[in-house]
Amino acid sequence: MKRPSFARGLLVFLLLPLFSLSPPPGKERSLFLFAYYTGDGGSGLHLALSEDGWKYQALKKGKSFLRPGIGDYILLDPHLMQSQDGIFHLVWATGKSRKEIGYAWSKNLIDWSPQSLIKVMEKDSLVLNVSGPELHYDGASQKFILLWASTVPGKFPETDNSRDSLPGGYRLNHRIYRKTSSDLVNWSGSEIWYEPGYPVSDPTIATDSGRSYLFFQDATNKGSNFQHNVKVVQGYSPGGSFPVEKPILVSKRTHAEAPTAVRIDSQFVVFYHRYKSGKTGASFTKDFKKWKDVSDSISFPRGAKHGCILKIPARLADKLRDLD
Repeated sequence: MKRPSFARGLLVFLLLPLFSLSPPPGKERSLFLFAYYTGDGGSGLHLALSEDGWKYQALKKGKSFLRPGIGDYILLDPHLMQSQDGIFHLVWATGKSRKEIGYAWSKNLIDWSPQSLIKVMEKDSLVLNVSGPELHYDGASQKFILLWASTVPGKFPETDNSRDSLPGGYRLNHRIYRKTSSDLVNWSGSEIWYEPGYPVSDPTIATDSGRSYLFFQDATNKGSNFQHNVKVVQGYSPGGSFPVEKPILVSKRTHAEAPTAVRIDSQFVVFYHRYKSGKTGASFTKDFKKWKDVSDSISFPRGAKHGCILKIPARLADKLRDLD
């Protein structure tokens, strides 16, 4: 597939099209698409569809839409965004201990471009992992924002004594990093982006009513202080910053990670992976202050992990259904 042109001024990207309300009269109806992985990530990208945003059915009988061909040949933590010209952009973690992020694009979610690697954490010689990548577009700076979480041993020694251990005696101690690009080819250097003074991972940004929100996993696991839940803070834009004080708890249950958010009618819903039970959980709010667990009201494909949700036009959803 020929790479699409990203000429500045000709292409305006939506930050997160999934948060638009119901289309006005005459506009095409949208459905909810869930992109996820299963197992160890070897089978690649999986997709599921929902009419109401609550109950999702696997597409193509659960078969892969894109098999990984780079890195360690696994596809973890997929994040899918769509630009206003209709191009879908996919990023993912290419291994459990690599320093690159996978990238591919598609016009129809069926035919994909060649896969490529985006190098990150260039200045740190020892990096344990690169996980939970997300790609956004910041209209204010006219740049793509790539977010992810990494552990760099010794970089934040005050929280290096987590109980989450890895081979070699290292400890998980994530912080959230970012790098930017105007064309998805040439990238800035990696920089620390969100450092609240404790381990954090799985960043995702959502916009609603002109406000931006950062959801993340509080990965604190020190002594009797075990969090591993989803929290949220309000900020300004992906290109700006978010406060580190007083985040609001979204998932009251622990063992929650990998949030993804979407507005469904008058409710704003955050889905997350409950890794201990292997199931998807959910919480909803109407004011971003009080959250209610609604995990019993949702349905996702069995074994789905670390997904993201966006809205796609009904005509494309019908083409994906025809693959079954």
